[in-house]
Amino acid sequence: MTVDGSGGGGARPGRPQSPETDDLDRAFGPDTASVPVRTPRQRVGRSALVGLGVVVAVGVIAVVLVTIVGSVQNGVGGVFPQPGAALDRFGGAARALDGVEGVRDQEPEKTSFASYDVESTVTVTPTLSDEERTAVVEGLRTATEDASGNGVRVFAVADLGALEVGISTDATVTRERLELARQLDAIGGVSAVRCSWGDDGPSDDPADQTITVETIGRGAALGAVVAKATAEAHAVFPGATVTAVRPSS
Repeated sequence: MTVDGSGGGGARPGRPQSPETDDLDRAFGPDTASVPVRTPRQRVGRSALVGLGVVVAVGVIAVVLVTIVGSVQNGVGGVFPQPGAALDRFGGAARALDGVEGVRDQEPEKTSFASYDVESTVTVTPTLSDEERTAVVEGLRTATEDASGNGVRVFAVADLGALEVGISTDATVTRERLELARQLDAIGGVSAVRCSWGDDGPSDDPADQTITVETIGRGAALGAVVAKATAEAHAVFPGATVTAVRPSS
């Protein structure tokens, strides 16, 4: 129904007459009626959406907390690293390898506010074949990778008898250390080789590698051994330190 004149409850001419006016319409004039109140069905739907959002948020938070707490063996989120737990984890994996006779841990080295380097010496049966030695070294490398994380880096030195090889999570560098040690051990007059890192701590940087050859050579013979060992070592690790020592016994 429409009205053409004024009056009739304040409706504008030509506009539909609202069957009922509310307080705002009566107080302030036409077109000021309040927004219709949501129906119960609309309120229930909105509440359901809000509730679903809360459930999703709680689920995400729960997943994050479980992930953090689940890594407690190496520290929580890298803020509270636990180097002792990392050493235990590495030691357990190393002792399970065929040919490993023992694992000796060194004191963890704190490298920053929330990070550590840890190192172990692994004694391996000296009578293993080259293939068996390769398998042990690769197994130890995998163990360092599995035990590292959350602020802790794990390193090891494999004592293979005549050879000592530094082991890190880097598969390429670890393999190169082993191959170089074998290569240097084949030099005439060399009785043992250590191919690892220097006193400044474990590192995979080529210049930080320290190679020590054990030889009974003296004079010109010693100079020849050192020169050959240095050339072969620098071909693999440019800038590495090469030294020669006499057998301890």
